[in-house]
Amino acid sequence: MSNSQGIDLMLWNSFMGKAYSVSDCFKENGIGILVRACKNEGFNIIVEDPARIDFYTTFTKNDLTPRLSELSAHIFCKGDIENTVSLRREWNHLQENLAKIIKEKMEKYIEGLAQKICENNVKVLGIKTWLGDRFAYSEKLAKRVSELCPNTLIIAGGPQVNQFKTHALEKSPFDFCIDVEGEITLTKIIHTTREMYSQGCAKSEVIRKITDLAETGEIFNLIYKNGNGKVKETPVKRLSLNSKPFPLYEKEDGKVNIAVINESSGCYYGKCNFCTHPNITGKYQIRDISITIEEIKETIKKMGIGLFRFAGSTTPVSLSGRIADALLEESLHIEYSMFIRAENRARERIDELVEVYEKIIRSGLRAVFLGVEVANNDILSKIMHKGNSVEDVYFTIKAIKQASYNQRKHLDVGISFIYPCPIPSGSGISHDQVLKENLVFLDTLKSENYKPDSVLITPAAPLPATSWQIEHKRFGFDVPEDYLQIVLRYEYELTKDPSTWPELNISLNGIKFLNMLKMSGLMEKKVREMGYTVNVTDEHCLAARSAGFVGQMGLEEFKMKSDLALLTTDYRFLRDGYQKINEYSRKLAEKNFSSTNKIFFAEEKPHDNKACSYHWPGNIGP
Repeated sequence: MSNSQGIDLMLWNSFMGKAYSVSDCFKENGIGILVRACKNEGFNIIVEDPARIDFYTTFTKNDLTPRLSELSAHIFCKGDIENTVSLRREWNHLQENLAKIIKEKMEKYIEGLAQKICENNVKVLGIKTWLGDRFAYSEKLAKRVSELCPNTLIIAGGPQVNQFKTHALEKSPFDFCIDVEGEITLTKIIHTTREMYSQGCAKSEVIRKITDLAETGEIFNLIYKNGNGKVKETPVKRLSLNSKPFPLYEKEDGKVNIAVINESSGCYYGKCNFCTHPNITGKYQIRDISITIEEIKETIKKMGIGLFRFAGSTTPVSLSGRIADALLEESLHIEYSMFIRAENRARERIDELVEVYEKIIRSGLRAVFLGVEVANNDILSKIMHKGNSVEDVYFTIKAIKQASYNQRKHLDVGISFIYPCPIPSGSGISHDQVLKENLVFLDTLKSENYKPDSVLITPAAPLPATSWQIEHKRFGFDVPEDYLQIVLRYEYELTKDPSTWPELNISLNGIKFLNMLKMSGLMEKKVREMGYTVNVTDEHCLAARSAGFVGQMGLEEFKMKSDLALLTTDYRFLRDGYQKINEYSRKLAEKNFSSTNKIFFAEEKPHDNKACSYHWPGNIGP
């Protein structure tokens, strides 16, 4: 069959039939970069991205939403203790019915999308996979496309593939998976597919050709099955951050105008026993600050966006300080968030850290997130291999908060704990002791007026390719033989009561997973009682503030109303909030268009990687 005409590539951003998180609809730079790379090669592409609030609103419309919204006001807002049991029973029943409705809608959606792929004679379908139900629906789409359009090559990528590697292909109907970066690999596959289809080749021949390229080392970052059906992966080759193309966004795409900037990649420490980031990002990279600033300026100028998220796993103060220097020197008006790591020797460096963070705050930093993990040095060193101490974490938080006070600009600090967590064998440390130490740490910060703005608590889990997973018995985990295949498709929603999550057949020191969730819930309850906001990340803090929610009460309100929107599928609050965020982002960007800021009136000098129109079909979207 000749497949020389039609669409070269369709990119689908997988979804579960409803919004999963507040950040679903944010600008997504990963697929934006892929779109840029494919456009630069002259490919004809379509992007199918459901992660837009207008689509969610239309797609999930159902008769249960009004009653769910009414019930949520009584159960979660008014604290109607007397009727809570009966109302909860009705709530749970309606949630079960809602799940059935969403499932029916998704089955029709998958069928319709598969038909569209056939009608457009799509040569390659690229799927951005996410966790849980979104991965399961990716598999369902792949299976249906294979049935209806046997000549469409199906390739999966995205966060789930990046984390689970070869396991993502073992029992899935995808033809190939691309690990980590697809700018080179995907374009090479499309060129090969186009050429062979123009010669009248069949899909089986295309697969054989690509497999041969993999076997002879002529293609990187590819997960494939050899002639015997064994899943293998070619060596991973990452582009330097300096050579990666800028993402290509559509201006009026219905997304939330918070853009992601790759100021760095990976973690400069990269040795934590529990962290999967090194498995995904590889060797730590810092992008030239001049290129980071160039991308920020282009995003401001072309897209009218003034809100940003730095993408690095851990942006050290040495790097963020230099970026701040460049932002201030250019007189750029932006606001941004980033993920950080506690600075070593923070106590003796406190004055230096306060001074640098003051500058970073002046440059627009408005939210940070860092992992505490546990307030016990033995566990941090022997179990976590964290590379810093409880004291380092405390004085890093203190420095950031003090800098915020000195600058009279609020900066949200979010921190995370892993509880329950593994405990050193023979140490005599108990989980109760760990809980107490965690709470004392938080109480100390609060009493000294350095209280973090949000605390995230999750139970320990042996994530793929971490020391905790590879040596799970040494750390006290008991996992089933098919653990990674189970976790690959495990669905959990942070907005839902953990007691409603499905059982995961793992345990820690004999504690079953659901009991681990209850222990996390107990810590969360005690942290709330101490006056803390829980389970709000840095980008959600940035969104809340940009939508006009101020102070702790504002953050609590944003968190509550966002969660209820996700649970009830009544997205009016999110839609209104996104509109406010976009307006705030636009006004920030407009501050840069003044006669005094000459950078926006100088002749444009395009970056080599971005000579491409900003108008591309469809939308894509964390």
